Amino acid sequence: MIGFQLWREYKLSVAEILAVFPDWKTVFLNKDFLILENIVKNEVLEKANNLWWTIKIIEINNNSTILEDALNSEGKFKYWISIFWEKKNLKTTLMDQKKELKWQSISSRFINKDFKNLSSAQILWEKLVKTLSDYTFIYTEDKRFFWKSIWVQDIYNYSKRDWQKDRDMQTGMLPPKLCQMMINLSCGKTIYDPFVWLGTVLIESILMWNKEVYWSDLSQIMVDNTTNNINWFINRQNIQLDNVEIIKLNSKFINESEILLNKNIDSIVTEWYLGEMMTQKNISHERINKQKDSLVELYDRFFIWLKEINYNWNIVICFPYWEIKWTTVMFTEIYDTINKYCLIEWLFPADYLIKWTDNWSLLYKREKQLVWREIFKLKMK
Repeated sequence: MIGFQLWREYKLSVAEILAVFPDWKTVFLNKDFLILENIVKNEVLEKANNLWWTIKIIEINNNSTILEDALNSEGKFKYWISIFWEKKNLKTTLMDQKKELKWQSISSRFINKDFKNLSSAQILWEKLVKTLSDYTFIYTEDKRFFWKSIWVQDIYNYSKRDWQKDRDMQTGMLPPKLCQMMINLSCGKTIYDPFVWLGTVLIESILMWNKEVYWSDLSQIMVDNTTNNINWFINRQNIQLDNVEIIKLNSKFINESEILLNKNIDSIVTEWYLGEMMTQKNISHERINKQKDSLVELYDRFFIWLKEINYNWNIVICFPYWEIKWTTVMFTEIYDTINKYCLIEWLFPADYLIKWTDNWSLLYKREKQLVWREIFKLKMK
């Protein structure tokens, strides 16, 4: 069995994992962990670096003990322990384990600072995955599991992904972590982004080993900036691609896209215009409603033309919703457009006890932001 420790936005984590590993059986799920069985460890490790909503991956190892590992180690034995859903104090567990090792004349040191579970950064710094000495005890209502970490997210590498873009912060940017999750949801290998902004979808697609990238945008400035970003990135990383293509195109006339008409695109992954930038001082229901009216027209034309050209592959797309005076304002007007032209793909099995939205979407929000994202996986009717 393999366990995935989930981020605080655990629904996004679960959706991404199930998209990447769709055929495995679920043993356990809550807001902290998803545990799967009949899963191949090597396949998990091969795809792990593309799971940006997973903190760490652990493998059940009830046939091993910390003492056994310590006896086979050289020098001072370093380890750490995490405990989930057990009333027993972590400090007590750590001290008891150290006493047992000392009784066996084993010099040891636990890494847990202030007797707390470690962060990904601490696990990486101490190289505990490499030494297989990062231990997790999971207590369910009727079972106790002993796990060893086999992978942890490389947050240092992730911070380097903030490549040198030509940024205009008034236009906003799709967060790379969210972008990669959307690509995973699409299950696509040949991605087309018809509203490219600064090229985040394309760069993340390249990092996921996709060899063809396609995009378009209405703005010549965005076309130029994205071209510069992509060229800078692939040259720096020394990446060889099979095909890269960009065209200037208003996405309301997506039916004129030579890319969609002539390339074997298997997924559209995009975040369209989310509306005007708003602050606490100028946001209002009137401004939000005006944005809704203009956006509905934009999206309606987009889906009309996709239907016209018989596009039948996956679409993973973000729509905006807003916060005003601690009240959430959903983009309910877009739901009629979606239901008119599209089928909404379920992101979780029907028997999963996960409370998601009434529209089978995922919500993503960040603190101190007024415009948030609602994510759908769609197919044209």
